[in-house]
Amino acid sequence: MRVSRRAILTTGAATAAILAIGGTRWAGSREARKAREPWRAATTGFGDPRLDVLAYAILAPNPHNMQPWQIRLEDELDMSIFCALDRRLPATDPLDRQITIGFGCFLELMRQAAAEKGFRAENSLFPE
Repeated sequence: MRVSRRAILTTGAATAAILAIGGTRWAGSREARKAREPWRAATTGFGDPRLDVLAYAILAPNPHNMQPWQIRLEDELDMSIFCALDRRLPATDPLDRQITIGFGCFLELMRQAAAEKGFRAENSLFPE
């Protein structure tokens, strides 16, 4: 029995396609434990309501993935949130529009997390 090159190539291509689909399904079914760990840590809580809320807020999406927020805990209820100026990208975001959007995501996620914990987050812009 003689096997043609066409049969080998056709069979090889079909086998490769089956393996690629199976590999993709296998990889897609694996849990991304490392990527989900911050969310798991946020659900366990830290005992301080501010830290519990911030554990979610710091995971907010940021347009340049720079997460420029810095947080200072003031007293038992208050905190101040600042932009780390060295995390700005003036070449691609000269007007800080993207940084502002990122902070909006941060504040909204903080508000949602506070509401979920039974608190209300109030913002005072530029208190100093």
